[in-house]
Amino acid sequence: MKQVLEIPIKARSSTRVPNKNFRDLAGKPLCFWMLDELAKEMAADCQMYIDSEAESVMEPIRKRFGDRFLFHKRDEWFAGDQANGNHLLSQFVHRHPEFDVYAQVFITSVTLPGRLVREAMDEFCDRLDQHDSITLVTEDCGWYWYQGKAVNYRPDIPDGLPRSQDAMMLKETTGLYAITREAVLRTGCRLGHRPLFYKVEREFAMDIDTMDDFAAAQKLLEGRM
Repeated sequence: MKQVLEIPIKARSSTRVPNKNFRDLAGKPLCFWMLDELAKEMAADCQMYIDSEAESVMEPIRKRFGDRFLFHKRDEWFAGDQANGNHLLSQFVHRHPEFDVYAQVFITSVTLPGRLVREAMDEFCDRLDQHDSITLVTEDCGWYWYQGKAVNYRPDIPDGLPRSQDAMMLKETTGLYAITREAVLRTGCRLGHRPLFYKVEREFAMDIDTMDDFAAAQKLLEGRM
């Protein structure tokens, strides 16, 4: 079974965290935390592509990893804010239709071990008869609201309040998604109709989106050194 990893890295700077992808984080560029893990843990025959609008992002990556990571040039539209993870994976699949399983890994998940990426992918491939996709999740319980409506309980009726341990919710970590070729071509999305939810600890679910996230990651990673 042929697997491939798509690793999106924008060349343009983030507005919330300037130069985020290559900004120094606890002694090395942010993107190297995940790339180091993938280079160490993923099998040599698993192809991995850096997906970017500019090949210039490959210069520091090739200096560190040689030819371990290949380059996929996305069209400019997919580098804009209007493009989401579904768009990115779909365009990648249409350009590289020869694989059976497509994974999307985000470098902003700086605490996610490559070991968990490999283990999740192995379990997914072992359970393709039951699932067409996989994502990492954390588990939490409590009462949640979204856009003015209760999500996991009924606040308007006396019996609508279950025990808190029965109000369990799953949250995607956004670190890893994987899907079969058939499912992504059918849906245009990175999750299909029968996803496998692979639970991880919260310490592995960090995603850097703001300067507060960056500061928290800096403190956590420096504490591990």
